Amino acid sequence: MQVMIMTVKVDEENFMYEVIESPLPVLVEFYALWCGKCAMMEDVVTEFAAENEDRIKVCQIDSDRSGNLAEKFGVKKVPTFVAFREGKPVRSATGVLTGKALGKLFE
Repeated sequence: MQVMIMTVKVDEENFMYEVIESPLPVLVEFYALWCGKCAMMEDVVTEFAAENEDRIKVCQIDSDRSGNLAEKFGVKKVPTFVAFREGKPVRSATGVLTGKALGKLFE
């Protein structure tokens, strides 16, 4: 039986707990439901989450529903990926990326 690794949906209510207070580094994807490039990234993000489940927590934030968070982290386009270590953003990238490129955000 295959277990599906899911990303954690984050909003303004659980952001502090899921991202800032996480003991693991966190990859946050800012996305929008209407975004074609975000849809293209769905499998890449899911695969990245599965490959790194013990090392990196993967979270997703709907930038339309959590506009304050998107604004706080300077998100102008979606998808935008922000890597957090010890509760602080360390690197970010925008657009369609490979899993390898997502991993490089943590180097």
